[in-house]
Amino acid sequence: MKLLLDTHILIWVAKDSPMLSSKARSLIANLDHEVYFSAASLWEVAIKNGLSRSGIVIDTVGLRRQLLLNGYH
Repeated sequence: MKLLLDTHILIWVAKDSPMLSSKARSLIANLDHEVYFSAASLWEVAIKNGLSRSGIVIDTVGLRRQLLLNGYH
């Protein structure tokens, strides 16, 4: 199965948030699944960081690097 993660899911994965359901965690962790993220999601994270309204501070470059190291496409 191919999974395309939206921005909220990427943030929750990066922060190991309890908002991420156990079913979603299981699907993402399944090595038989291909996990994808969009460059637009990284752009959205950078915007959220710049606006400082969401309380989210995520190193966008580091996030991208970690996603790729984890085998995300």
